[in-house]
Amino acid sequence: MTIHQFELFADYFQLYLMDDSANDDTSEIWSDSALEAKLAVSSNTLAVGTFRNVDVNVEVEVLEKEPSIDLEGWDHASIGYIDLPTGRCAVFGCTDYLSDAKRIELPKGSYAALSLAKGLDSIETEWEEADDFYKVILWPSKVRELKILKRYENT
Repeated sequence: MTIHQFELFADYFQLYLMDDSANDDTSEIWSDSALEAKLAVSSNTLAVGTFRNVDVNVEVEVLEKEPSIDLEGWDHASIGYIDLPTGRCAVFGCTDYLSDAKRIELPKGSYAALSLAKGLDSIETEWEEADDFYKVILWPSKVRELKILKRYENT
C-alpha cells in the first residue's frame, strides 16, 4: 500500500489521474451520469469531480487488492476504472500542464478506482475555506463499471 498526498487546483471542479502515454480527449467525458457520479472515465484517464473550484486536498492510495469498503464518514462515493499501461500515473488539475504533473509509479495494468469525498457540509461557497477532502483508492481490476455508491445530498 502506498499513499500520495496532493494539493491541486480543481479548476472547472475536476482533477485528473492520467497515464503518462494518454492522449485522451477529455472534452466530452462529462456525460449526465458522470456528472451525477462526480467521476468520468476515458481510456487512460480518470476525471474526479470536486465540489469546489479552488485548491483542494487529494489523497491517492494504491492497494494490491480490492479493499473492504466502508463508506461511513464519506459524503459521496463512486467507483470507476483506469488503465495505466506505462505504470506512471500523472495527478493534476484539469488546466495544469501534464508535463508539470506529479507522478505516481505503480505496476502497469488496469485498475478499479474508488472516488471518495467528505467534509462537503463545510462548503458554504466554492471559493471560501472549507474542510472538503478527496480520496481515490486504486487497486488492480479488470472490472469496467461506473456507479455511484453513495450520493451527497446537500439539502
